[in-house]
Amino acid sequence: MDSRPPPPQGAPPSYAFVTRVYRKNLRPIVITFAFLAGLWALFSGIGFFRNANIYGRNDQTKLQLFNIIIGALYMVVLGIELFGLYASTTQKAPMVRIFAWLSLLVVLVIAAVGLIRSVIHFTLKSSILDTCTSANTGDTVFFTSFWGPISGGTLSQQDARDWCNRAYDRDSWSEILGLLTTTGIAAFFASVNFAFFRQVLDPTSPANMLREPGAQRNGAFPTHYNPPYGGGGGYGAPPNPNYFPSYAPPAGPPPGRQNTDAFVPPYAAGPNAEGKPPGYVRGDDYNGPGFDSTKKSLERHEEEGQGYGWAAQRDGPSERDVTSRNNANPFL
Repeated sequence: MDSRPPPPQGAPPSYAFVTRVYRKNLRPIVITFAFLAGLWALFSGIGFFRNANIYGRNDQTKLQLFNIIIGALYMVVLGIELFGLYASTTQKAPMVRIFAWLSLLVVLVIAAVGLIRSVIHFTLKSSILDTCTSANTGDTVFFTSFWGPISGGTLSQQDARDWCNRAYDRDSWSEILGLLTTTGIAAFFASVNFAFFRQVLDPTSPANMLREPGAQRNGAFPTHYNPPYGGGGGYGAPPNPNYFPSYAPPAGPPPGRQNTDAFVPPYAAGPNAEGKPPGYVRGDDYNGPGFDSTKKSLERHEEEGQGYGWAAQRDGPSERDVTSRNNANPFL
């Protein structure tokens, strides 16, 4: 029997809209989303670790600590997405279940990271501007156009301060939009992961059409076929191991030997019974043993009880006995 858990029952959950829109196997979609999310988490975490070093050189210990925490959270997301790549590639139900629930943790982590970044951005404004001004004072900048750089110069402390203020104002909107966008995308990825997990549990889903029937080696039912009735496959019919009829027998005794069917003659024993199987009827030109011109030969042999034995009582050789003839050629 199939050792896998039965498919989900009842009405589909809210994330089932994914399977209504995309009715094929969600495995390549999950692999793609996990790869992109892991790549994004990797580069984001590296960026925050680099910012932590910059804040450390400028004696901004609080900003350094927060950037290390945010970078570590991005590394957690990277580890979950790497596990999701393994789970979706192997397509094992326990692994996919763990990854589906971990994707909810990813949503919480992304929302927490966005919230922390927004709080830091508005509460530590002076520290951020001081670090930005100190890091950019004395740098050489170039103003470019379509044909290349057209002017350049060295930033003074005031120029660096003005540039950092403009960058800070732009980042205020981007932090809020980033919080909403990344949280929404993470929630959508989680819904796709749960929809894929539902496909893995359902033996009739496209995700199980091409799965290797490795369960046959253990005597279990193949995973890419529908389970039998009563095998835990979600069918409503109860098991019926004794194969008892589920309906009442007809009234009256069962039909006996007296059959009145017009197409089935009644059976009777004896050589002269009317219900015996039909015999072989010889033609009118028969002149063999027992020939009677006044009575049909078949009726005569039936009365004598010979049946089909008349063929063995014929005089002379048979058609296959070609060796007893004078002429070796049976056709002459």
